[in-house]
Amino acid sequence: MKKENWILNTNKVQLWLESSDRGQAGEAISLSMTLGNNCDSDEMRSTYWTAIRSIGGQFEDFPLARKGQPNSLPSDIQVAVDTVTSAVHSAFAGITNPELITTVIHTGLGRRGGSYSSIEDFATYMSGQAEKSLVKAYKENRWDGTMNGDVPAMAAPALKEQKEAKEE
Repeated sequence: MKKENWILNTNKVQLWLESSDRGQAGEAISLSMTLGNNCDSDEMRSTYWTAIRSIGGQFEDFPLARKGQPNSLPSDIQVAVDTVTSAVHSAFAGITNPELITTVIHTGLGRRGGSYSSIEDFATYMSGQAEKSLVKAYKENRWDGTMNGDVPAMAAPALKEQKEAKEE
């Protein structure tokens, strides 16, 4: 596994490990990550990554490596996006009255409607929205990956009136 892919994948796993106590499985994953971070061989990193995936696969919320087209974001920006997305997920998952939220806030699926089955589903949706917002801000040059502590130093999108005035 190339070093850049290793960094992207293990950063997600590190955030996942920090979100909850994973017991001995977490310790084994952490050790494999340490060994992989210290090796110079792509082949050995692949071996460690296979071990990490195997151990982490027993958890429903284990972060999967991205499949399909390669990521268009630089690795440092992707790490920032992943960090913020994880924090947003934790914030929404930690809401103290989840029944209120899942009863009042609906999925917005148009005619199908519906509600979130759990606060975890709601948190997953909101973290996905945060990720889309960050990627869009980066692509529109409203965010360069700079963080003010845990908060992205991101400009809000222009108001519709301002966009129309610029086009004229």
